[in-house]
Amino acid sequence: MPRTRRPRIARRLLLAGFAGTLVAGLALSSPSSATSATAHNGSAKHFVLGSVDDDMTNPFLAVLAQGEQQQAAKLGMSIKVLSGNANGTISMSQQIAAVQQFITQHVDAILMTASDSKGIIPIVKQANKAGIPVIAVNTPVGTVTGPHSVNTGGAKVVTFVGADNTAYGVAEGKLVVQALKGKGNVAMIHGTLGTEPDTLRFAGMKSVFAKYPGIHVVTTLSDNWQNSQNITAVQDLMSKYHGTQLNAVVATGPEMYAGAQYARSHGNTTWKFIAGDYSKEVRKAIQSGALYGTVDQDPAEQGRLGVQYAYDWLTGHKSAVPRPISYTTLPLITAKNVNSVVATWSS
Repeated sequence: MPRTRRPRIARRLLLAGFAGTLVAGLALSSPSSATSATAHNGSAKHFVLGSVDDDMTNPFLAVLAQGEQQQAAKLGMSIKVLSGNANGTISMSQQIAAVQQFITQHVDAILMTASDSKGIIPIVKQANKAGIPVIAVNTPVGTVTGPHSVNTGGAKVVTFVGADNTAYGVAEGKLVVQALKGKGNVAMIHGTLGTEPDTLRFAGMKSVFAKYPGIHVVTTLSDNWQNSQNITAVQDLMSKYHGTQLNAVVATGPEMYAGAQYARSHGNTTWKFIAGDYSKEVRKAIQSGALYGTVDQDPAEQGRLGVQYAYDWLTGHKSAVPRPISYTTLPLITAKNVNSVVATWSS
């Protein structure tokens, strides 16, 4: 997700090859010009969608794109997904160029997963002028200003499909309270500082802790949603806190599995570790006991819903589209249910 970056969510290079293959496959299965946007199958119009995914080397977002592709195929639509990264670096200019390409091709709708919620606004306005509806997926266009409101900076967006990151943080906070039975010292680990998902998740957790005077946040660190940096953060904590000086560590992304496994392999079996998101690695860490639990944000669900809402909008069923926000489910995963919930992506 994460993360705005998603949201966000861990950025990994482990599946870069897979992601590239996925992009290539989507491109090959999608029309390369606007001609098919006006093609008809009998009396029904064949819709063509464009999707901008800010980082296809991110396994979470690669699975999100798969969800889009699967739902488009199910509904008889074509979709072309373009990655918003260039030369291994997330690029706002690349994302803008991708939207410009879709505008030129006169696609029927654009799905937008941007790395910069505000930076993408001007090009979304250009899509508006071209009469192309835009749906934000995983990351809003503009800023979420309340439970049911988004400040899009003047851009027109059909809806935003993604996680309620404040509720996400509240869920993580409740897991911490549950793990510690309402009393203990906690270390909190940021993802990428200043990003909307991380900021809102931290706020959600702190709102829960404020209700439990026995919970004390003793320090905060950052792992930039990187496995290696999460391990470094845990190493730092283990060097500074001993015995009951620290009881739990909670991070806003799935990287917490790496630090939790490091701690377990170095003899720390007393601290409770709570992650965000539910990758295959997180699932294994919960099964092994290294992680206490996590909050599940399903990327495939977000992709499927984005495409479904595009279809509903284009076929005249606009009342079926939740507006201005459609929040996805955030189930909690612990040892009690981990074996019955399949993880769909790898970090």
